[in-house]
Amino acid sequence: MANPLAQRVEKALSSAVGEFIAKATVKKNCEIIGTTPDDLIAAQLPELAVHIEKSVSFFSGKETGVEVAEKIRGLGG
Repeated sequence: MANPLAQRVEKALSSAVGEFIAKATVKKNCEIIGTTPDDLIAAQLPELAVHIEKSVSFFSGKETGVEVAEKIRGLGG
């Protein structure tokens, strides 16, 4: 993954779910919003954060999901 933005999303996520799951989660959730990790842009972060929050909340709890989503939203600025 060459896109620095997607790499930062993955890093924010990996602290909560581990590197392997983070990579798969970023890929899948990018597909859901109609993009790929390589084509992800800052304007898509809010929508991506919503979907990733749901995924992380399901596996790691609501509080962790919210925390990760906030980190992802903060990467755009």
